[in-house]
Amino acid sequence: MLPPSQRCRDQTDKEPTGPYKRENLLKFLEEKAKTEKDWEDVCPYTPGVKRGKVYDSDSGRNSEEPESGKMEMPIEIDLDEDEEELECALVTAPEKDLVDLAGILGMHNVLNQPQYYNALKGKMQDETTGTTFNGIVQSYVPRIVPDEPDNDTDVEQCINRLREDDTDLKEVNINNMKRLSKERIRTLIEAACNSKHIEKFSLANTAISDSEARGLIELIETSPSLRVINVESNFLTPELLARLLRSTLVTQSIVEFKADNQLHSRPTVLKWSALKL
Repeated sequence: MLPPSQRCRDQTDKEPTGPYKRENLLKFLEEKAKTEKDWEDVCPYTPGVKRGKVYDSDSGRNSEEPESGKMEMPIEIDLDEDEEELECALVTAPEKDLVDLAGILGMHNVLNQPQYYNALKGKMQDETTGTTFNGIVQSYVPRIVPDEPDNDTDVEQCINRLREDDTDLKEVNINNMKRLSKERIRTLIEAACNSKHIEKFSLANTAISDSEARGLIELIETSPSLRVINVESNFLTPELLARLLRSTLVTQSIVEFKADNQLHSRPTVLKWSALKL
């Protein structure tokens, strides 16, 4: 955001050669460009001679490309005195080994992708990748991932243990329990206000709205042990989220507050500057 005079070194000590005239400056630049020598081309220009590859409209390819059916060797191999022995070894070698050799030499145009990468990594070619140059790329069998099990939290038991202030109950998780009635959620939140040992309270994706989540304000303001609260993927308005955040300033014991992905009918924008944290 600083002006150029403050972020650059001062280089204006030299006195100006004269007043600024735009026409004279453009004329000087044009004359200087005409007098400078052009870059030397690798292949000098000759009238009537085409440079580079010439496209043949009849065959549909460049004139320098090899004919169809002939494979161009991308890497040159220097053969020593045992040329006949090497040629004999290549003739009698199984095609599976030739596939590996082609991958090592970088001839990826004659291999499929699994064959090429197996050769580079030193893995053996098998039936899944193909052991010949005519190998067909096979689709991978997708890995079966089991579905996430349903949340089997016993809500009634949690309510009773919270009301009794059970010292062993430190976490309550009812995530993804959308079929839980709103009345039971309100009862669960009211019971959590009686507990002095609960540390984590998760209500993500339970389809709660402001009417059910208002009880969390009292829970956050009165619970000295609560550290983490999760209300993601619900229907809370920005106004209620602002009140929840203000309530965290009472005890200042909350270390993690998750409230992403809220869907509400009114497109209201939450102004963080109004929180006055």
